[in-house]
Amino acid sequence: MPEQNFEAEHQEALHNLKQNLPNDEDLDAMVNIFKAFGDMTRVKIILALAKTPLSVGEIADTLDMSQSSISHQLSILKQLNLVSNARRGRNIHYRLSDQHIITIFKQTQEHIIEDENDF
Repeated sequence: MPEQNFEAEHQEALHNLKQNLPNDEDLDAMVNIFKAFGDMTRVKIILALAKTPLSVGEIADTLDMSQSSISHQLSILKQLNLVSNARRGRNIHYRLSDQHIITIFKQTQEHIIEDENDF
């Protein structure tokens, strides 16, 4: 009898899974965000912006990179709505669009630490 319950529950879960998967447009957006996280410079920029809003020049100085390289990476992050900007005097300062990104990074770091403790 427990085997029949398992099979029925499994079939229901399978049906619900098919009904609740994100659509291709949402999946594409998710994949693009994870692709952005695949670049170490963009990750460094995100981690820096998690601390405080920064201008392109401040990010470039912090990461020892050219302003044009930082601007290029910021434009990718902005297209994905991961960062936003606002003018402050003569400079434009960038900041994270929301804290969801930091949650993803914190969970990733916890995952790494957990894996290290498994050995």
